[in-house]
Amino acid sequence: MSEQQENRDYDHKQSVRDCASIANHQTEENLKLQEGNESFPVWLLIVCVVILIVGGSYVGANSGGFEFSNNNKSGYEPSVPAGLSGLAPELSELEKYVKGGEAVYRAVCNGCHQATGAGQGQIPPLVESEWIINGTERFSQIVLNGIRGPITVKGASYGAQEMPAQKGVLNDKQIAQVMTYVRSKFGNVSDSVVTKEMVESARQKFGARPNQYTSRELSPEDAMLPGDQPEWLAPEEPEPSPEPAPEGESAQINSGSRTHASLNSKTT
Repeated sequence: MSEQQENRDYDHKQSVRDCASIANHQTEENLKLQEGNESFPVWLLIVCVVILIVGGSYVGANSGGFEFSNNNKSGYEPSVPAGLSGLAPELSELEKYVKGGEAVYRAVCNGCHQATGAGQGQIPPLVESEWIINGTERFSQIVLNGIRGPITVKGASYGAQEMPAQKGVLNDKQIAQVMTYVRSKFGNVSDSVVTKEMVESARQKFGARPNQYTSRELSPEDAMLPGDQPEWLAPEEPEPSPEPAPEGESAQINSGSRTHASLNSKTT
């Protein structure tokens, strides 16, 4: 290759680099001129810094350094509004017992009988059902061993859906509590509960049955499980209020008090 040819190639490469440099410079200038690509104004940056300094100085001078002692009064205790104790009311033994039955009902019975006790489809309702309001013995038979076949509840016939036995799922206390809850919630029976001991006797009497009951095989309507009601079910008797003193005696007491006060004042 001749020297003249090499010079021409060099000049060509140099001219290409110069053109690329000029194009890049023009592109940068165009970007700077486009909206949104302008440089941040220095004066605005200075204003922001001044605002931060002034605001920080004010907060620091008036906050007490965010110390606990400067933001809380010494010895201050929040007061409870009048009529409130600040604590949830303590449940009675009966309420605790029924609450336990409610938990069992939600876990085991809620899916079929619903939270309202209204049942669904061929599942009979529990609300005001004669099978739960009356005798507790046949109610325990149903819960322990289940029930199948037709059953009439509040004049309507049910039976396409069988109820499974719960004697292998729930213990005696759970059955007693859920029976008490159902009778209280859906039967408005609040003056009696089913105890663990009652269910124990029912399990001994009916638990060996291998299959479910039919409505005709259940105990009579008025048959109750044997056992005493717990002591905590009895309502507490109110304390007798002191009898007011007779009117004449009260006057004598007041007169004596005034005489005694008068003698003391003279002595002093």
